[in-house]
Amino acid sequence: MILKCTQFALILFLFSCSSVEFIPEPEYTVYHSNFRKKSWEEVEILRERPTKPFQILGEIKVRNQSEEPWQNVENLLKKEMWEKKMDGVWLTERNHQKVDGFSLETADSRGHTTSSYSDQNTMRVWKGYAFRYK
Repeated sequence: MILKCTQFALILFLFSCSSVEFIPEPEYTVYHSNFRKKSWEEVEILRERPTKPFQILGEIKVRNQSEEPWQNVENLLKKEMWEKKMDGVWLTERNHQKVDGFSLETADSRGHTTSSYSDQNTMRVWKGYAFRYK
């Protein structure tokens, strides 16, 4: 029974992924006449303030739930921002966020616990701003 519980937990671990949350500003529109990026690979991800004049059009939260390599998370973020016609993302902070624990218990016909599994975890969360150059 414990083997089945660990297999279930492993399956949950393998199928979890990263997510990008975009919270737009009121002035945000998808239409952008000066957008010149030909592919998602041209979108910039910066860890410092951009040197060119820019306008912030939304807040970004990236959650890495399965500890994917940064390259995969970065590609996901670039694709998402390219679809929203953004020139780049300025990442301002990186934290660890506590995730609700996972708990699984099995019981026999009398209601007594036969086996249990619980897990506490944290995930990486990056916060930043989506911008367009002026």
